[in-house]
Amino acid sequence: MSREAQARKVYEARMVKDALARLAERIDMDDVPFSDLQLKTLATRCRDAFRNPEKNKERLVKYKAHLAKDYGAEVVERVALELADINDTMGYEEK
Repeated sequence: MSREAQARKVYEARMVKDALARLAERIDMDDVPFSDLQLKTLATRCRDAFRNPEKNKERLVKYKAHLAKDYGAEVVERVALELADINDTMGYEEK
């Protein structure tokens, strides 16, 4: 893996971690029934869809549908909308 690819991977991991921290500030995490891994995966897929919507939007939709089977569409959409808003804010800050 090239240095640029490694740096991008580390940067994206840091952005996902930051998005999860901001999510915890916005909503009560006790109301979110997802496991830590599911929440991290959702945040990662939201970030991927934000960065490259043509390629990754469908993947995000499929994962949200998968989570909705177990937890309900309302909970998943609420968290996904917050993550989308956080990604928009962070994207603005990156510029």
